[in-house]
Amino acid sequence: MMSSMIQRVQVFLICFLLLVSSGGKSNNHSLDSIKQIVESSTGEQNIEVVLASIEQIILRHPNQAIVYAERALAEARKRNDKTSEVRAQFLIAKAQYLTGKYNLSLEQLDPVYFHYQTIKDSARLVETLQLYGQIHTHIGDFRKALEYTQSAINLAERANINQVIADLTREVGNIYFYFGERTIALDFFQKSLSISQKNRDKDGIAKAYNNMGRIYAELGRFNTALDYLTKSLDAKNKDEDKSSYGNTLINIGTVYLRTGEHQKSLEYFEEARGCFEAVNNTEGTANSIYYLGLAYFNINRHNQALALQNEAWKLASTINSKRLMVNISRAIANIYESIGNYQQAYNFIQTYLSLRDSVFSDEKSKLLIELETRHQLQSKERQIELLSKERALEKSEKRRISILIVLLSVIAIFFITLSYVAFNRFRYKSKLNRKLLEEISHRKRIEAQLNEYQEHLENLVEERTWELKVAKDKAEDADKLKTAFLTNMSHEIRTPMNAILGFSYLLTDKESTNEAKGEYIKIIKSNGEVLMNLINDILDISIIESGQLKTKNRPFLLTELLDELKYFFAQEMEKSGKKSITLSVDYDKLCGNLTVTTDKIRLRQILSNLLWNAIKFTNAGQITFGYRLSGTEELIFYVKDTGVGINPEHHKLIFERFSKINISTESTAATGTGLGLAISRELVAALGGTIWLDSIPGKGSTFYFTIPYQPNKDSIIEPSIANFKVNKALFAGKTILIAEDVVSNFKLVEAFLFNLDMNILWAKDGVEALNIFRETPNINIILLDIQMPIMDGLNALRNIRKLNPTIPVIVNTAYYLNDEMEKSFEAGCNDYMSKPIRKEDLLIKLSQYIDK
Repeated sequence: MMSSMIQRVQVFLICFLLLVSSGGKSNNHSLDSIKQIVESSTGEQNIEVVLASIEQIILRHPNQAIVYAERALAEARKRNDKTSEVRAQFLIAKAQYLTGKYNLSLEQLDPVYFHYQTIKDSARLVETLQLYGQIHTHIGDFRKALEYTQSAINLAERANINQVIADLTREVGNIYFYFGERTIALDFFQKSLSISQKNRDKDGIAKAYNNMGRIYAELGRFNTALDYLTKSLDAKNKDEDKSSYGNTLINIGTVYLRTGEHQKSLEYFEEARGCFEAVNNTEGTANSIYYLGLAYFNINRHNQALALQNEAWKLASTINSKRLMVNISRAIANIYESIGNYQQAYNFIQTYLSLRDSVFSDEKSKLLIELETRHQLQSKERQIELLSKERALEKSEKRRISILIVLLSVIAIFFITLSYVAFNRFRYKSKLNRKLLEEISHRKRIEAQLNEYQEHLENLVEERTWELKVAKDKAEDADKLKTAFLTNMSHEIRTPMNAILGFSYLLTDKESTNEAKGEYIKIIKSNGEVLMNLINDILDISIIESGQLKTKNRPFLLTELLDELKYFFAQEMEKSGKKSITLSVDYDKLCGNLTVTTDKIRLRQILSNLLWNAIKFTNAGQITFGYRLSGTEELIFYVKDTGVGINPEHHKLIFERFSKINISTESTAATGTGLGLAISRELVAALGGTIWLDSIPGKGSTFYFTIPYQPNKDSIIEPSIANFKVNKALFAGKTILIAEDVVSNFKLVEAFLFNLDMNILWAKDGVEALNIFRETPNINIILLDIQMPIMDGLNALRNIRKLNPTIPVIVNTAYYLNDEMEKSFEAGCNDYMSKPIRKEDLLIKLSQYIDK
């Protein structure tokens, strides 16, 4: 008896000394104290002193705790002390969990659980189940994590172990958070905070603040998130629990990452990494390195981001943390995609999908929903149980009242006064009974409502399971479509680039003949046109996706547009060797001089896309295009060919984005992006019309589309390129100022104007253009780029307009969006051209303004 009392006093004194030393000068002092205790706790002294000492340092020094606990385990086995042996095993398991060695921790924990279950030690069982749940949460097995944590909660409630309820409630919230159920997780975190505040548990309050801040960050409420996370960080002691402190640092860094304050986020992630490395916490280190990689990726330091993510991947793989590996694999895929390594991007996307399915499968999703449903029904079931108990009390009350009435009736015969009192009492009880009956009816209605609610929840589970499956299928389809698109784009871009670079090299080869060089130039030009059309398709679909597609209606002669297209495509067919195809224009001669008001550029683009398709899939025969006037408010355009045709089952798919139907042969698909018809459909809709087709396999196809007819006879008509001839006398002696910062672009324009006897001035930025304009009074026209150093083209244009409001200015820029055109006209330009430009287009624009 005396020996046991002495041992308890020793444990108390050791804990007190450790607490005092840890709050004093340094952590090394308390670690030295532990070392002295362990080395002196041999021989006859009880091992409980050592185990109590290890518990005091396990959060600050988990690796040292493992060493001391293993010594204690060996000593306990030597003494055949089963209680101390199991406690030492539990401490080893907990320390291994804190350092991220989850598989080793589970191996140590299994015999501990079996022992405490055998001796029915509820408090230790709750502690063990809680650790089981935490480990399975971190390795991504949420099913087991939820089962162990729920078992711990049930056992703690039955055994009245209230001090751990807050921690367990917070653990359940963590499981739901990692699974993406933020609203449910927030509910559990708020419950945990309420319990911790009631118990005045500062550590529990700090952890609840941390978890709630993380939820608000995910919901986009960044100010609220920072408020909670800052409170959590202020309440924590970095030296006492570096892992917990590091988690909060990561959460704060994540908020700054999402708000674009990347330098701040890097500082927090680096500090968190130091905390985890100090305690050899592998998962925490991997997680902090993963977030560092995200931050460097966001500031376009891709190589550094890739190196960090690879390091994080290695660490997460060593501990088999699938939950963390899901995020890392997706981040690596994004980096490879950004740097153009699409094969590696594809490989890691496949890894991401495989890991995601193993962690977030349909079965596990359904399990979480069912468990949450049962959780919500639990309170309702308790209400029903209370109603049943109250009904039993009502029956007992009725029997008691009946006996009382009988007794009062007998007494009333002898005591008239008392009978009067009894009568009044009877009336009171009758009223009470009526109220009770009303209450019973009310409770029956509640029972019926609860049954309906239960049925509703069951239906909700089925509906949500289906929605999750549909969402997963859509995500997989989107990933497949994106991968296919990237592969196709890589092929389609590299094919013309290969020809351009290869034949450009051959032009410099001394062994190449002049005749061969002429062919090489034709091939380079042809592939350049192909590459330009490809880029235009990608830009057009991007504009459509972002909702920035706009049209600009102007009047023009419709027949001139058709003549231009015939002239252009006749030349293209000649270049491509398709001489056995006849190209003709067909329209009603009664409306041959029809003037319409619509977006000429977009109408030309639609017809061009349809004509390119017709030429691509027609080897011989006839291609006809034209229009008809349908009524008085609509024009019907068509492009008809005698090509290979399209099967009826593909008629709807042909207008989908990235669709490339094998309509030429069964084994080969057509070249191109698969965007032309999809873009045409969107452009037709923007012009207010519809598009459709008729096709017979083997005989040909006809594409139709409509636009509203808005005639305008008095408007100024733009000149036709097909009929344009250069009037050199118009340009002789005139001076043009070209503002262009790229030398090759200036040289191109200079070459276009070589034979026109013009004075050409060159400014390399906006400031130089403004100075040349001030110093040269006889400038006739200005060709102005927008993107230039020192001063951009729009600011230069505004300053030029202050000096001369009438000088003709044509903007020539690589910007593609309609908004840029509008900004240019607002700044004061006379006309607008998008790069790359053709010589004919440039001369037409200049001829319109050079003599004004």
